[in-house]
Amino acid sequence: MPSALVNFDVERFMREDWQRAPRFIAKGLDISNPITAEELAGLALEMPIESRIVRKHAQGWQSQDGPMSEQDFQHLPTSHWTLLVNAVDLWLPRVRKTYDYFDFLPGWRFDDIMVSYATKGGGVGPHFDLYDVFLVQVEGSRRWQIGQTCDESTKLDTDGGLRIVQDFQAQAEFITEPGDVLYLPPCIAHWGEALTPSITYSVGLRSPSIAEMLADLSIELEALGDLRHYRDPTESNKSADIDISEATIDKIQSTLSEVIADRALITDWFARYMTRPRYPDWLDETKEQRVARTGHATYINGE
Repeated sequence: MPSALVNFDVERFMREDWQRAPRFIAKGLDISNPITAEELAGLALEMPIESRIVRKHAQGWQSQDGPMSEQDFQHLPTSHWTLLVNAVDLWLPRVRKTYDYFDFLPGWRFDDIMVSYATKGGGVGPHFDLYDVFLVQVEGSRRWQIGQTCDESTKLDTDGGLRIVQDFQAQAEFITEPGDVLYLPPCIAHWGEALTPSITYSVGLRSPSIAEMLADLSIELEALGDLRHYRDPTESNKSADIDISEATIDKIQSTLSEVIADRALITDWFARYMTRPRYPDWLDETKEQRVARTGHATYINGE
């Protein structure tokens, strides 16, 4: 199986590490013409591009959601802050080319490439994600500490607008330099801190929850005019019974199972659901329309 990553055994990775264990890939790739801090700041000025600035202070971390203003950047300290911008691959084709290095995974599995610029000491604190992520060091260096596996019982500090793992337990440490890649499976706590001003690409994989998928599937059924409704089982209880019978639960399960068993329906819905673009209106907008709306073109869709 081919891979654009250097000195990387795809079969071994998928067999031993994928969704199981972190993996450090030294000098796995070379990002040519990476995004600059100035370009990233330009994107953070735009609505509806999702961005935030995270500051580290004596009491912990504090998050500020975008869109940012030029004044926001002018009032930042010289260290201990991070700018994060989501889905940069949608706006900059040259960032989107990063996906080519991970061609051993199907394209529909990718969600977005979040880009972060961190000053010395910057980071977002110990946390965990619910999805797979490849952390690509593009410029500068960062120290990554890898912690424990987390779940719904993990205690979190959410006071600063983040989800900080309270009892973070470092079990391994890596220093990432330009070209290094760190893979993290879901729910593994990690803590990155910039040793020098740095830029990192976070290549995230789509991982919708079962609740999200069922909610979207229900919208699909409504749109299709699906006429399936609840019907009582043949062996229905007496009408005066207040308890829900086992036969009723069996009937509900069988009815829902009929929907899930409709392979054509599920295939068509899932393909569109997992490839649905973010910000479709903005992606169709021309440069002239953008200038008329915002007064500037920023860096969106720049090569």
